[in-house]
This record gives sequence, structure tokens and C-alpha cells, in this order.
Amino acid sequence: MSLLLLVACNNSKMSTVEGVDSIESEDYPQTQLDMNLLSNEDLEAYEDSVEAEFLKLVSALPQYKVEFEKEKAAWMEYESAVKVVAGCEEHGSSTPMYVHDVIRDAISLREYSFSPLYMHTQEIEYPFSKTKFTSAMIADAYFAYINAVGEDEYAENKTAYQDALRKEQQCWSSWMECREAVSRKLSNDLKAVYDDCTNLTMRTKLIQLKNQNEGHGVTSGEILDCILPDDCSDKALLEYPGFDKVWAKHCEDLDWYPTFD
Repeated sequence: MSLLLLVACNNSKMSTVEGVDSIESEDYPQTQLDMNLLSNEDLEAYEDSVEAEFLKLVSALPQYKVEFEKEKAAWMEYESAVKVVAGCEEHGSSTPMYVHDVIRDAISLREYSFSPLYMHTQEIEYPFSKTKFTSAMIADAYFAYINAVGEDEYAENKTAYQDALRKEQQCWSSWMECREAVSRKLSNDLKAVYDDCTNLTMRTKLIQLKNQNEGHGVTSGEILDCILPDDCSDKALLEYPGFDKVWAKHCEDLDWYPTFD
């Protein structure tokens, strides 16, 4: 859950509280603590719902339970690394909301990694992208994100932040390798859908990496207009150079925003 604040662009990407009085108080929690607690409750509910669907998948395909459990364990290692990355940024009293949103991204990857497969077992087909997303694309996006952290004059503990991203990348790669091993054990029709799930997961991860964990927690409309939306075209995704580059261009011309057709 993100709270939008009206802001002016500056190089530090910091938000101000102008315009908050216009928010109807009865529609939102009263304090930052309330919002932090609510975002945590939402995160826990989401993770529980994804786990519940995973158990349905295992029930539908019990012959692959061992493989699915191994893949889940690999994802959990990745999630743990994501939590460390999430803690590398300071957002004042709203930091918990930011952390929860970054972790939610990791959970969404898990959902995309198997939910369409479960749908397939229920004879419901998911509209997958025909674009092939690759490990090289992911590696390039990690490289750009790590460099952006190093060049951010406002970032604290840059070395720790960059090391956390490198660890996350290692865990991501291990998760994807585990999925490749699972794929080899699946029957033909299940393998095809499972591989499409992997491609969907890689597409979603590429969006997250290129957005460089921006647009989370308490953020601004300007930032949200500069990050890749989930429904962007594949062409826009592949051409997007990374949030740091887009933000710098926007700050040079405040009337300019990227398009995602």
C-alpha cells in the first residue's frame, strides 16, 4: 500500500507533506504507526493467500510435491535476501511501509511462478507474453541498479546496499536454476506452462529491477509516473533504461514523463 504525496522534483527524490490535509481522514489510518501496522497486516494476508494457492497446486499435482517444495525453499532463500535489500534504505517513520512493499514484490514473483500452472490444472489458461525474457536481461538490470546505488549521492552505506543486491542476485539465480531442474521433471504439457510461468516471473522481476525499488511506501505522483507500470508493453519494458536515468531526465524537464506503450 502506498500513500501518495504532492511533491516537487529534486535530486534527492524526497517527498514533502504538502497536500496531505486534502486527504479525507476517515478514509485512511490516523497515524504513520497505524499505516505501518495496516501495511504489515496486508502483507501477511497476501503471503497467506499465495501459500494457500500453492497448497492447492500441490494437492492438484501430488506427484510433484517434492519438486515443488524444493523450489519453494529456493524462493524462501531469495525472499530472505530481498528483506536485507529492503532494509538498506531509510524512509523515516514510513520505512516499514517501504519494506513491506519491497517484500510484497518478492511474494508477487512467487505467485506468478506457479499460479498460472494451478489455473491450468483447473482448465483455465493464462495469457502469457510471447516475448522471451533472459537471464542476461536480469543480469544487466542488476548491474545497472547496483551502479545507480553507487552513484546516488544521497544513499548511505552504499557498499552494504550493493553487497545486499549482489547477494539477492545470487539467490535469484539459484531460484531460477532450481526451477530449471523442476521443469525437466514435468510432463510435456505441464512443462510448457511451468516454463511460461518462469518467463512471466522473469518479466515481472525485470520490471522490479529497472524500477530500482522506487514507487514503494510513502512516495510521490512524480515518481509513480516515472516508474514502469505492471501493465507496460514488452517493448516499453525492454527499452526502459532504469529509474535513475529516467528520473534524471525528468528533473531536467519537469514537463517530461516517459510513456509505456
